[in-house]
Amino acid sequence: MGKALLIVALGFSTLFGTITLNMSRHSLESVRSYGTHYANMAARNAATSGVYMALSKLCQNINWRLGFSTRPLSDCDLTVDLQDNSNDPTLSPMVLRVLSTSNCLNVTKTIEVLIGIPPDLGDLAVFATDTVMNVTVRDSSGNIDSSLFIQNAPDMLPFDKDGLVALANSQGHVIAGDFSPPNGYPNNSFYWDATDSIPNVIHVQGDLIVPGGTTIYGIYVVEGNADLNGSARLEGVLYLPNPGSTVMNGGGDPSEAAITGGIFANGVIDGKGNHITIRYKREYMEIFEAFQIKQNMFIVSWKESPDS
Repeated sequence: MGKALLIVALGFSTLFGTITLNMSRHSLESVRSYGTHYANMAARNAATSGVYMALSKLCQNINWRLGFSTRPLSDCDLTVDLQDNSNDPTLSPMVLRVLSTSNCLNVTKTIEVLIGIPPDLGDLAVFATDTVMNVTVRDSSGNIDSSLFIQNAPDMLPFDKDGLVALANSQGHVIAGDFSPPNGYPNNSFYWDATDSIPNVIHVQGDLIVPGGTTIYGIYVVEGNADLNGSARLEGVLYLPNPGSTVMNGGGDPSEAAITGGIFANGVIDGKGNHITIRYKREYMEIFEAFQIKQNMFIVSWKESPDS
């Protein structure tokens, strides 16, 4: 009887010991799991905070690129880097990359956000949603300046085309169909009213075909394509809002500016036959920019590294 009781007692002791050991193991695993979950959440929250801190700085100054270097944040160390087309040519000039990385309790989390930043048209001489070929862009002093043009833009910038067309209507500058303007059109000046800085605006509902040796003036809203032949010249801005519009030059001296002002095309800009030179003129571009519909920054994509 005594042996039996002893065996039963030992059995219960072993059983309870096993149960206690398993409970301890489960408790330890739960603590470890909770610790990992906390570290992952803390790292994610810190990296997210880094993105929003960068967005706040960019709202104050769109040209801010300093980022944050190893900044302590709660239980984490936070680093935020900013990259644009100047240090990563694969990025569109209209896109900024924000990389926010946090390290919390040996867990590292990185969030990569692409920010869309529409440019001000007044700071550009060439904008195209497709390729720009055989074109040289120069600044107002005549120096080549690649920062004055954007090609392969993801979208046409929002623009008050209706406002331009209304101005063309009020000036009697609406042409139904194709148009080959005479030399000096419409009044040998970029301005309709120079006193109040009101530009000439011409709405061409077909193609614009500028004969060789002809100089024209103003802002041209062209629904079709644009041909600049021979030594044709434009003092002003060429705006082609429809997909597929092209700009061509059939000859002339490539060292001379075919356009003094700027081109904005929802398509290809190609200096076929000879090279097109565009010379930026801030005076014209700032007037054209007044018709740009301002657009705030927007998030293009948000990617997070996997949890540890």
